[in-house]
Amino acid sequence: MAKQAPPGDPQMIGLDWGTSSLRAFLIGSDGTVLAERNGSDGIMAVSPDAADLRGEFSRIAQTAIGDWLPAHGSLPLLACGMIGSTQGIAEAGYLDLPTDLGAVGGQLMTVELTIGELHIVPGLQKTSTDATAPDVIRGEETELLGLLSAGQTEPTTVVLPGTHTKWVSCEGTRVTDFSTSMSGEVFGLLSTSSILSRLAEPTDDFHLDAFDWGLSVGADDPAALTSSIFSARTWALDGRLHAEAINDYLSGMLIGAEVASQLTTKADSAAPFIVCGTADLTMRYSRALRRHGRETTEADPRAAATGLFRIAEQSGLVPTKETTND
Repeated sequence: MAKQAPPGDPQMIGLDWGTSSLRAFLIGSDGTVLAERNGSDGIMAVSPDAADLRGEFSRIAQTAIGDWLPAHGSLPLLACGMIGSTQGIAEAGYLDLPTDLGAVGGQLMTVELTIGELHIVPGLQKTSTDATAPDVIRGEETELLGLLSAGQTEPTTVVLPGTHTKWVSCEGTRVTDFSTSMSGEVFGLLSTSSILSRLAEPTDDFHLDAFDWGLSVGADDPAALTSSIFSARTWALDGRLHAEAINDYLSGMLIGAEVASQLTTKADSAAPFIVCGTADLTMRYSRALRRHGRETTEADPRAAATGLFRIAEQSGLVPTKETTND
């Protein structure tokens, strides 16, 4: 059994290891993030044809962790995300819906890195039906556990904006359904590689009016989105939409259509929505939901670190308060 560290001392290292990014957390005995490092070495940084796949991932993990192990001794290493996919270091599998996230800690897989054992969290999967396609989550299950309370009884919808945005239906820590939207990836392609990008001028400024305009267009007829998108070009040619506002208009249109479409399956207007992503995406999705009269709670974007700590407690990698007080 792991020993309880003094308050404020490091207890574990958590890795949120995605497709294009890697976040490393040094986590204390009460789940507090003591230090954080963010990098761009996601799993795509390693070629699937690499002669020493495990060695390459070990090298990246060592770089992300830096001096934490030499400074603090042997600490448990727990990772979530695409590192546990078929494109990562090893397939960590999936848990079928409905799934109680309170039991995820008993389903970890372990691989040996040069710096020690790496424990990997499984993802979640929704099997297909005659009416719906299969769907998968990998990494977001850990964020969800960091956001949700087991004692909560009311249904909750969690929105996790990103390249592939997840809409997750929960009851406490029990996940009952989810769906994936590729609006983020579509926006990236349209704003950089389409005819629309020829007229757009990228900027760090946020053009609220253009975004709200796009929200209205997208929400008005989500089924017509592929036709509506072209208006980003025609309004620009007409002079009404300025070049520096095109991307915000396009973002609003995609998010507006996505939110309107999702809300058709979520009839309870009183059910709360938790939105957890980067500050910019959280603001955009929250604004879109509020335009439909939905209440939102904007959550801590470091929920993955909290989830990793809770899973480590479940699995015995770190002790719980109950075992400490025995």
